[in-house]
Amino acid sequence: MDTVIGRTGFHAQHTKNVGERGAIVHEMMRELDEDSIAYWATRNPNIVIADEVLNEAMVNDGAGGFRACADRQEVLDYGADRVRRVKRKFRDDKLDPKTGKMKGGTVTTSLLVSHLPKSMCIEIPGYYPVLDKKTGEPVVDADGDPMMRSRWVARDRDDARHYFQEVVQYLTDEAIPGGTEAVLGYDIQHSESTPHVQILADTFAEDPKDEDALRVESSRAWFSHRDVKDDKGKQKSGPTKLREYHAGLKQHLLDLGYDISADFDEARHLVGMGKDEYGQTMDAKRHVDTLKDRAVEDHEKLNEWDTSLLDLRDQLADRAEHLDERQRNLEARESELPTLRRHVEEMGREDGVKAAAAANDKIVKQRIAATLAPAWSAVDRQRKELEGLLAQAAQDRENYLIAATQLEQYNRTLQPLVEKWERANPHTERGAKAQRSATLIRQIEQRAAELRENTPTDDVEFGD
Repeated sequence: MDTVIGRTGFHAQHTKNVGERGAIVHEMMRELDEDSIAYWATRNPNIVIADEVLNEAMVNDGAGGFRACADRQEVLDYGADRVRRVKRKFRDDKLDPKTGKMKGGTVTTSLLVSHLPKSMCIEIPGYYPVLDKKTGEPVVDADGDPMMRSRWVARDRDDARHYFQEVVQYLTDEAIPGGTEAVLGYDIQHSESTPHVQILADTFAEDPKDEDALRVESSRAWFSHRDVKDDKGKQKSGPTKLREYHAGLKQHLLDLGYDISADFDEARHLVGMGKDEYGQTMDAKRHVDTLKDRAVEDHEKLNEWDTSLLDLRDQLADRAEHLDERQRNLEARESELPTLRRHVEEMGREDGVKAAAAANDKIVKQRIAATLAPAWSAVDRQRKELEGLLAQAAQDRENYLIAATQLEQYNRTLQPLVEKWERANPHTERGAKAQRSATLIRQIEQRAAELRENTPTDDVEFGD
């Protein structure tokens, strides 16, 4: 079994419309009423309704901490009070004539999502069917069997709660511009494919010019801002800040002794990939892994067929050598016939009797027939046996070529992924694993080519 690697990180999404908070909280804290659970369960196949009772909704208590939330409106009311303290009016989106997109509006709200590391989970294999993104129907593998994926549940829910509280604390201290006061609420969820926490925060911080007011600090925290620069005096970009937040969160949790990898998944957390997109990516990866496993199985079958064909070829060679020996014996006996005829003629001349010569000729023919008949019968029998073996070899060769063609098709399907694996950084654990997979596929391709070159031909012919 492969060692489970624990990874930490978070995904950030931002919105400009304060009105979208209602929909966010409705999904985030759906466990607060049965209607919401039913509504979202029909839209998210990962939701396990029976486990909704395990989720924990928390709202800002306004005193520097959080308390259990009984009504989603508490979260929205707390956020509305902070909106009223923002003195400067929010900017509206404007159409960019160059790109044709709306831009320039004020970002007011952030949703941060962080999953529990796999090292703190227990895997339940084959829990969910893999569903087609477009049709919603189960996806099947090359054998027609439904593809399944695992569910991960917290090994210890108390430990999971403490972990998520540390994540919330770090993000409020280092990433969210208004600190704890800017976090409207958060929800720890155990009812989906992986335990995770969703944090709803605004982008407002205290206005240094007015202690009773707030100002928007989204650019300072998440995007480029003229006052936020690196050690060289260069203005930091949004991706640079994200990398720093991720690195800081990782180090914070490592210092606390959590069993997590020293790396974080940049491919997931820094390119805007949310939990839905990540799930779809993992489904696609599982499909590719299935194809790779099938290719390995076919490779093993080809090796078995290759061995069988080589054995059959050796048997044919032995039979051919045996027939050659029989042929040489017949030719040797035929070479004795002139000597036998001369001997008969000499006997006829010595006796001077034509009848005797005719009788002797008949005797010669009888002796020839008696000598050659068993040999020719044996040759004919051996020829029929060999023709049967050749027919079987031709059928095996056809099966072999069909399998080789299927293997080549699998290899072409895997080609883009193999090329990506070959470009992976071999100095990382993920990159090394990717390159080992690529090497395996290349070995399979080479072996398939060698087997095709060594395929026995069906051009064996026999004379009369």
